[in-house]
Amino acid sequence: MNPKFTLNIFHKVLITLLAVTLIPLITLWLVSNKAAQSQLTKNVSQSLVLTMDTVADGIEAWDSTNVRAMTQASSLDDMISMKAELQNPILSVTGTAYEWSYLMFTVAPDGANVGRNDGGALVPYGDRAYFQQVIKGAPVGRQVVMGKTSGKPALILATPIKDANANLVGVLAMSMYLTDISKIVTDIRIGETGRAILLDATNKVIAHGDSSKVRTALQDFSAYPALKVAGLADAPVVYSSEDRQVIGFMRKLPQGWTLLVEQDYDEAFATMKRMEKEARILIAISIVLVIAIAIFLGKALTRPINELTTIARQLSNGELQVTIAQTERGDEIGALARAIERLGVSIQLAMDRLRKKI
Repeated sequence: MNPKFTLNIFHKVLITLLAVTLIPLITLWLVSNKAAQSQLTKNVSQSLVLTMDTVADGIEAWDSTNVRAMTQASSLDDMISMKAELQNPILSVTGTAYEWSYLMFTVAPDGANVGRNDGGALVPYGDRAYFQQVIKGAPVGRQVVMGKTSGKPALILATPIKDANANLVGVLAMSMYLTDISKIVTDIRIGETGRAILLDATNKVIAHGDSSKVRTALQDFSAYPALKVAGLADAPVVYSSEDRQVIGFMRKLPQGWTLLVEQDYDEAFATMKRMEKEARILIAISIVLVIAIAIFLGKALTRPINELTTIARQLSNGELQVTIAQTERGDEIGALARAIERLGVSIQLAMDRLRKKI
């Protein structure tokens, strides 16, 4: 039968030191870690929001510039005339002024192409979404398409042409390269993994900060994980995207587009992970030091006690010729050693008196 385990002095010293050292240390780490995590989350969220504001402002400024130019052009008498010979010079001058535009044209209410700045053949545009939007009363029509003229992804803006009585007499449209918008989006960097993504009203990619994620022009991102995350348009949220954790923020732009800014979680919270790693290392070092100190103190306490225990056992067995080395100590062990020494003397005297009587 195994003897019942009992705590000796070493165990008690070790437990006491671990409790005294680790409880305050772990408590302090938990409190400071929570505060640091809260502050870091706030900083990461602010960074995403500020980035979102920067990109959105750039897109809005670019879009507003084009819309104002078209609105001004559509209010000219020659444009209102809906006569190609009067419209074409205006279209040519305006198209030249905006170098990102490769085609400006007008469309009659029945969808027939009236004027164009490139001198090309007239093409019916009645089935185009941007044209239908303006015909139905929208102040601005927008559509991202593969430009038939350029063969590249293009944005087509359309504004109404109205006469003096505010009657719709036609539609002014401008086809433009997405180079400037793409640059606004792709130039944004948040660390190594932060990026911005701009989607049109049908969730097709207009621009993506990571070109490796876009396999084809106007790739459909309707199934992109971020678009299904609840609350992402209210505040930055952590979610899973493909094979990684990211933190992202989404905003609907006035144009009907979706702007998404996201960053890999591991990078965004790298500081927190480093702090947690350092804290674990500190706690591990503390445990090792406490065990080492406990071993040292335990031996320092148990060695003389074990020696006195052996001496007491010898005295109980009648071995009175013992040497007690700890009597010179000034602590409790020294007091115990002197008491045992006196006990040995008392036993010796008692034995001597007993012998005399016998």
